[in-house]
Amino acid sequence: MKDAQKPGHVSLNTLIRWLREGRFMIPDFQRDFEWKSSHIQDLMRSILLDYYIGSLLLWKGKKENFEALSCERMYGHDGDEKPEYIVLDGQQRLTALYYVCFAPDKNLPNKASRYVYFVNVDKFMEEEHDEAFFYLWSSNRINKLLGDRERQFAEHVFPLSVIGADGWELFTWVQGYERYWTERAEEAKEDDNLAGQEQARRHVENARAFGEHIRGITEQYQVSYIELDQDIAVDKVCDIFTQINSRGVRLDIFDLINALLKPKGLQLKHMWREVAPKFEFVETEKMNVYVLQVMSILRQAYCSPKYLYFLLPGQGRQVRDPDGTRRKEVMVADTQDFERRWREAVESLQRAINVLRQSYCQMLWIGLRSRGDLLLVPFDQFSHHEPGPGPHQRD
Repeated sequence: MKDAQKPGHVSLNTLIRWLREGRFMIPDFQRDFEWKSSHIQDLMRSILLDYYIGSLLLWKGKKENFEALSCERMYGHDGDEKPEYIVLDGQQRLTALYYVCFAPDKNLPNKASRYVYFVNVDKFMEEEHDEAFFYLWSSNRINKLLGDRERQFAEHVFPLSVIGADGWELFTWVQGYERYWTERAEEAKEDDNLAGQEQARRHVENARAFGEHIRGITEQYQVSYIELDQDIAVDKVCDIFTQINSRGVRLDIFDLINALLKPKGLQLKHMWREVAPKFEFVETEKMNVYVLQVMSILRQAYCSPKYLYFLLPGQGRQVRDPDGTRRKEVMVADTQDFERRWREAVESLQRAINVLRQSYCQMLWIGLRSRGDLLLVPFDQFSHHEPGPGPHQRD
């Protein structure tokens, strides 16, 4: 079939409009919306920082297809519908975007309350991106903040639901924020408060820059998608969906770090192959990532994927000193430092696993004794490897 699938892209503004109009329908075989609050926050952080969030797979729908797949409206959507697309891949991202931009009066899945998402403009403009994004779940706090625009301006809090508002709401908010701090600057000038005047002027500049950034993102940020022709048979579409969710090749953070290290002369995959036999008894495909995460914990006390980027030799990370000042610190000095920290992580992980293995065997031994059927069972019944040194034998 010619033109059975065609690629496309859509601006964030248009995508939000489509969400508002109820153009996306969720087929019954899709799992429910289940993203955690932090996942939703990370998605919005990626969008506002102009990062790629992946492609969508959409099936141009028609009445019989919507009915055949028992399609339902998106979680939280309670307006009119103009069904146009069946979402085959991207439901979690689209639903999260809807939940943030329209702030429906609906609890977050598996939570007892509604969540509303915000950006601290001051922190965002100072590139404190990890601290700039936050959410509230207390109804009283949400209502007080959403209902008091002057408080939003005073506290530099931008509700992300403004992006989903129709008409000139975004322009009005940004203009009001700038005007608020312009007035504070004038008041400080009248009071001969030079420090207050300078601070207010900085907020005015941030307001203008933030407004330009948000307008640029909403107008120019592009989300890519593949559109399947509406005349493709349902069984073929279901087969496509199954292949996407079971046979896709996943590029994880280890592959990304490996690619970024190659220009620096480090072959991370080779380094992993050398130590992989030490962990062959562990039933997981993520042990290579775990080594990087242990490296990160030992160096910077964090292990989420976004912090693994700072393990690259020479890469700086913003840190906050006890007095509140911020500075950039290089986590790993050079390639030799990286290799040394990799070895330390491997050894630490080995020791931890040995402790867990010994604890398991001790618990099993105690359990057999308590049942009164203790047998002399060789240790290799429980493991293919001899136990490592006990805690009292370690260096």
